[in-house]
Amino acid sequence: MVFYFSGTGNSKFVAERIAKAIGQEATDVAPYIRSYLGDKEEHVFDKDEVYVFVCPSYMSAPARTMTFFIESSTFPAKIKSYFVITCASSSGISTRVDRELADKKGMDYMGTAQVVMPQNYIALFTTKDKEDNQKIIDAAIPEIDQITDKIKNLAKLEERKLYFLEYPTTVGVRDMYYKHFMKTKKFAVTDACVGCGKCVKVCPFNNIVLADNKPSWGGNCTHCMACINQCPKNAIEYGKGSAGKPRYRGPEG
Repeated sequence: MVFYFSGTGNSKFVAERIAKAIGQEATDVAPYIRSYLGDKEEHVFDKDEVYVFVCPSYMSAPARTMTFFIESSTFPAKIKSYFVITCASSSGISTRVDRELADKKGMDYMGTAQVVMPQNYIALFTTKDKEDNQKIIDAAIPEIDQITDKIKNLAKLEERKLYFLEYPTTVGVRDMYYKHFMKTKKFAVTDACVGCGKCVKVCPFNNIVLADNKPSWGGNCTHCMACINQCPKNAIEYGKGSAGKPRYRGPEG
């Protein structure tokens, strides 16, 4: 099974390419997360096949959306599990985080690979223009296909090696960022908002509701940027961080 979480389409693109090559379907984990938050019942997956988890790197570690999905689900014991991390530059400490998570869930960890994709965290950075982003996507395709070949052959993935003290340093910075900076108070909408509710539908944690036909954000946010980038009217801003910046809607956007 190929599971993915994707705020703006990068990880979806990678997951769908892998899934097609190995004869499976790519499955979005967001509906499972929303369901779990509603009924608190774990989802049980029992197919006896390879499991592939594709998600972006947030703060140099796997997106907590994916780790939450895995932690709140049950998988077959000793099942082979592969992890693929999309990132703008580096997957950071994902190899160690993924290995520990797989061990915790009783999986046979087969490695973590990274795929460089276009920048989409426009709360802090600026995505490149469409032509430059396409070059990044085109360069990623051979990497995705090499990863897929290893999965087909049940071979271990070649992992990024962590340098000395990278793990504790990154964990400290990541946790501080999540606690002090990954907030929702800067989210706002302009007069361009038409109350279509697209932001409500794409939020993986049910963190957005419409109030007086305008979106309102709760406190359970991972800054996946789905709401900002997928707004059809470009009406959502994150303080001054996203102001005037082009939106990124993925390889197919």
